[in-house]
Amino acid sequence: MLYFITETYLKVNTPITANVDVTDVTPYIATQAALRVQPILGTTFYNYLLTQYNATALNPDEINLVEFIQPVIAWRSAEDAVFGLTYQLKNKGLQTQSGDYSASVSRNEVAFGMEHYAQKASFFEQRLIRWLLVNRNLFPQFISTTNQDTDLRPMFNNCSCITQWQTTCLGTCGTFRENGYNNSILIL
Repeated sequence: MLYFITETYLKVNTPITANVDVTDVTPYIATQAALRVQPILGTTFYNYLLTQYNATALNPDEINLVEFIQPVIAWRSAEDAVFGLTYQLKNKGLQTQSGDYSASVSRNEVAFGMEHYAQKASFFEQRLIRWLLVNRNLFPQFISTTNQDTDLRPMFNNCSCITQWQTTCLGTCGTFRENGYNNSILIL
Protein backbone atom coordinates (compact mmCIF):
# COMPACT_ATOMS: atom_id res chain seq x y z
CA MET A 1 0.00 0.00 0.00
CA LEU A 2 1.20 3.50 -0.81
CA TYR A 3 0.85 6.05 1.97
CA PHE A 4 0.27 9.09 -0.26
CA ILE A 5 3.84 9.22 -1.58
CA THR A 6 5.92 7.17 -3.98
CA GLU A 7 9.62 6.39 -3.93
CA THR A 8 10.11 8.92 -6.72
CA TYR A 9 8.26 11.65 -4.80
CA LEU A 10 10.35 10.98 -1.70
CA LYS A 11 13.68 11.07 -3.54
CA VAL A 12 12.84 14.10 -5.69
CA ASN A 13 11.38 16.23 -2.88
CA THR A 14 13.70 15.43 0.04
CA PRO A 15 17.47 15.04 0.44
CA ILE A 16 17.12 11.24 0.41
CA THR A 17 19.41 10.28 -2.44
CA ALA A 18 18.72 7.92 -5.33
CA ASN A 19 21.11 5.29 -3.98
CA VAL A 20 19.11 4.82 -0.77
CA ASP A 21 17.21 1.53 -0.86
CA VAL A 22 13.57 2.53 -0.46
CA THR A 23 12.86 -0.61 1.57
CA ASP A 24 15.00 0.97 4.32
CA VAL A 25 12.74 4.05 4.32
CA THR A 26 9.31 2.49 3.69
CA PRO A 27 8.60 1.71 7.37
CA TYR A 28 9.01 5.40 8.19
CA ILE A 29 6.51 6.42 5.52
CA ALA A 30 3.70 4.29 6.95
CA THR A 31 4.60 5.27 10.52
CA GLN A 32 4.69 9.00 9.80
CA ALA A 33 1.42 8.85 7.87
CA ALA A 34 -0.18 7.24 10.93
CA LEU A 35 1.55 9.49 13.50
CA ARG A 36 1.16 12.83 11.76
CA VAL A 37 -1.51 12.81 9.07
CA GLN A 38 -4.09 10.46 10.57
CA PRO A 39 -4.59 12.61 13.71
CA ILE A 40 -5.10 15.68 11.51
CA LEU A 41 -7.55 14.00 9.13
CA GLY A 42 -9.23 11.69 11.65
CA THR A 43 -9.31 7.92 11.25
CA THR A 44 -12.46 7.67 9.16
CA PHE A 45 -11.41 10.31 6.64
CA TYR A 46 -7.78 9.11 6.62
CA ASN A 47 -8.84 5.55 5.77
CA TYR A 48 -11.27 6.79 3.11
CA LEU A 49 -8.65 9.05 1.49
CA LEU A 50 -5.95 6.38 1.62
CA THR A 51 -8.28 3.86 -0.04
CA GLN A 52 -9.22 6.37 -2.75
CA TYR A 53 -5.56 7.26 -3.31
CA ASN A 54 -4.51 3.63 -3.74
CA ALA A 55 -7.47 2.97 -6.05
CA THR A 56 -6.52 6.12 -8.07
CA ALA A 57 -10.09 7.33 -7.55
CA LEU A 58 -9.48 10.76 -6.00
CA ASN A 59 -11.68 13.66 -7.07
CA PRO A 60 -9.99 17.03 -7.86
CA ASP A 61 -10.48 18.40 -4.32
CA GLU A 62 -8.99 15.23 -2.84
CA ILE A 63 -6.04 15.48 -5.23
CA ASN A 64 -5.41 19.01 -3.91
CA LEU A 65 -5.58 17.74 -0.34
CA VAL A 66 -3.13 14.91 -1.06
CA GLU A 67 -0.72 17.48 -2.52
CA PHE A 68 -0.73 19.17 0.90
CA ILE A 69 -0.29 15.81 2.69
CA GLN A 70 2.64 14.56 0.60
CA PRO A 71 5.36 16.94 1.84
CA VAL A 72 4.34 16.28 5.45
CA ILE A 73 4.89 12.55 5.06
CA ALA A 74 8.01 12.98 2.92
CA TRP A 75 9.81 15.33 5.33
CA ARG A 76 8.75 13.39 8.44
CA SER A 77 10.00 10.20 6.78
CA ALA A 78 13.32 11.92 6.00
CA GLU A 79 13.50 13.00 9.64
CA ASP A 80 13.03 9.40 10.79
CA ALA A 81 15.44 8.10 8.15
CA VAL A 82 18.28 10.24 9.53
CA PHE A 83 18.26 8.16 12.70
CA GLY A 84 17.13 4.87 11.16
CA LEU A 85 19.70 4.83 8.39
CA THR A 86 22.51 5.94 10.70
CA TYR A 87 21.72 3.41 13.41
CA GLN A 88 20.20 0.12 12.32
CA LEU A 89 18.98 -2.66 14.55
CA LYS A 90 20.77 -5.83 13.49
CA ASN A 91 21.04 -9.29 15.00
CA LYS A 92 23.92 -8.02 17.17
CA GLY A 93 22.06 -4.95 18.39
CA LEU A 94 22.14 -1.34 17.32
CA GLN A 95 24.83 -0.80 14.67
CA THR A 96 26.13 2.24 12.77
CA GLN A 97 26.56 2.20 9.01
CA SER A 98 29.92 2.98 7.45
CA GLY A 99 31.34 2.32 4.00
CA ASP A 100 33.96 3.33 1.45
CA TYR A 101 34.35 7.10 1.14
CA SER A 102 32.00 7.79 4.02
CA ALA A 103 32.36 8.51 7.70
CA SER A 104 29.97 8.02 10.58
CA VAL A 105 28.51 11.12 12.18
CA SER A 106 28.18 11.94 15.85
CA ARG A 107 24.94 11.71 17.82
CA ASN A 108 24.78 15.51 17.88
CA GLU A 109 25.00 15.60 14.08
CA VAL A 110 22.22 13.02 13.80
CA ALA A 111 20.07 15.10 16.16
CA PHE A 112 20.85 18.23 14.15
CA GLY A 113 19.81 16.52 10.91
CA MET A 114 16.59 15.27 12.45
CA GLU A 115 15.73 18.73 13.78
CA HIS A 116 16.53 20.35 10.44
CA TYR A 117 14.08 18.07 8.61
CA ALA A 118 11.52 18.32 11.44
CA GLN A 119 11.37 22.09 10.97
CA LYS A 120 10.50 21.66 7.31
CA ALA A 121 7.91 19.00 8.11
CA SER A 122 6.34 21.20 10.78
CA PHE A 123 5.91 24.01 8.25
CA PHE A 124 4.10 21.65 5.87
CA GLU A 125 1.92 20.28 8.71
CA GLN A 126 0.77 23.76 9.66
CA ARG A 127 0.10 24.59 6.02
CA LEU A 128 -1.99 21.40 5.69
CA ILE A 129 -3.97 22.27 8.83
CA ARG A 130 -4.69 25.83 7.70
CA TRP A 131 -5.74 24.71 4.21
CA LEU A 132 -7.92 21.90 5.52
CA LEU A 133 -9.71 24.18 7.99
CA VAL A 134 -10.51 26.71 5.30
CA ASN A 135 -11.60 24.03 2.81
CA ARG A 136 -13.15 21.48 5.17
CA ASN A 137 -16.62 21.80 3.65
CA LEU A 138 -15.25 20.21 0.47
CA PHE A 139 -14.81 16.95 2.37
CA PRO A 140 -18.03 15.55 3.86
CA GLN A 141 -16.18 12.55 5.36
CA PHE A 142 -13.86 14.92 7.20
CA ILE A 143 -16.59 17.00 8.85
CA SER A 144 -18.89 14.00 9.40
CA THR A 145 -19.83 13.13 12.97
CA THR A 146 -18.37 9.66 12.34
CA ASN A 147 -14.93 11.27 12.07
CA GLN A 148 -14.69 12.36 15.71
CA ASP A 149 -10.99 11.76 16.35
CA THR A 150 -9.53 14.48 14.14
CA ASP A 151 -7.36 16.86 16.16
CA LEU A 152 -9.01 19.72 14.26
CA ARG A 153 -12.57 19.02 15.43
CA PRO A 154 -12.36 21.51 18.35
CA MET A 155 -11.22 24.18 15.90
CA PHE A 156 -14.24 23.87 13.67
CA ASN A 157 -16.81 22.74 16.26
CA ASN A 158 -16.09 25.73 18.48
CA CYS A 159 -15.64 28.30 15.75
CA SER A 160 -17.92 31.25 16.38
CA CYS A 161 -17.28 32.70 12.91
CA ILE A 162 -19.38 29.92 11.36
CA THR A 163 -23.01 30.95 11.16
CA GLN A 164 -25.91 30.27 8.82
CA TRP A 165 -24.70 33.24 6.74
CA GLN A 166 -21.00 32.41 6.79
CA THR A 167 -20.08 28.77 6.34
CA THR A 168 -16.32 29.13 6.16
CA CYS A 169 -13.75 29.86 8.81
CA LEU A 170 -10.17 30.97 8.52
CA GLY A 171 -9.14 28.61 11.30
CA THR A 172 -8.34 31.33 13.80
CA CYS A 173 -10.87 30.34 16.44
CA GLY A 174 -11.31 27.17 18.46
CA THR A 175 -8.43 25.50 20.20
CA PHE A 176 -5.92 23.27 18.46
CA ARG A 177 -5.37 20.00 20.29
CA GLU A 178 -1.89 18.52 19.98
CA ASN A 179 -1.66 14.96 18.67
CA GLY A 180 0.51 13.79 21.56
CA TYR A 181 3.61 13.24 19.45
CA ASN A 182 6.67 14.88 20.97
CA ASN A 183 8.80 16.96 18.58
CA SER A 184 11.75 17.18 20.96
CA ILE A 185 15.00 15.39 20.22
CA LEU A 186 16.76 13.22 22.72
CA ILE A 187 20.46 14.13 22.93
CA LEU A 188 22.47 11.22 24.24
